[in-house]
Amino acid sequence: MLILNFNPFPLLETGRTKLHALSVTDHAEGMYLLRSNPEAMKFIGKPLLGSIAEAREIIELYNRNLRECIGITWGISLKTSPGLIGSIGFHKLDIFNHRAEIGYMLHPDYWNKGLMTEAIRKVLDYGFNEMYLHSIEARINPENDVSRKILLRQNFIKEGYFRESYYENRKYLDTEVYSLLKK
Repeated sequence: MLILNFNPFPLLETGRTKLHALSVTDHAEGMYLLRSNPEAMKFIGKPLLGSIAEAREIIELYNRNLRECIGITWGISLKTSPGLIGSIGFHKLDIFNHRAEIGYMLHPDYWNKGLMTEAIRKVLDYGFNEMYLHSIEARINPENDVSRKILLRQNFIKEGYFRESYYENRKYLDTEVYSLLKK
């Protein structure tokens, strides 16, 4: 049975990071710094944020998804610092089929340190062993070699390539789809 009880919010830890709930009060500035950074957003396919008010709206959306049990997003912070450095979560929860799509991003200042690999491992473990998901999907921009490598290291399998599958920022973009089944 798929478990979608996120109350209390599941706090997760890796060797170097804390995965925590996002709050408008504590994390709007960090979300703005993350989502207004052109390098961080290069492969996300969404417009850059223009204000902290927009960052608050995103956090409110994540929290609404959490209340409605249609998604869960964790903020990523270092254990040594409370500042937000990224986000990771499951969206597009498919309750009937015990499936979810994972999404993640990290501020470029923290790239190439293995932090996202730690976070993904922890969230995958939570998804399979606490939520009882059967499969987890990831959709990436085909030009995002780093994300592909992270997924492949976690044993995701490439399932498809969709040409011009979504329209964002006034252009059509391709998508690669990867998935991982519960072992």
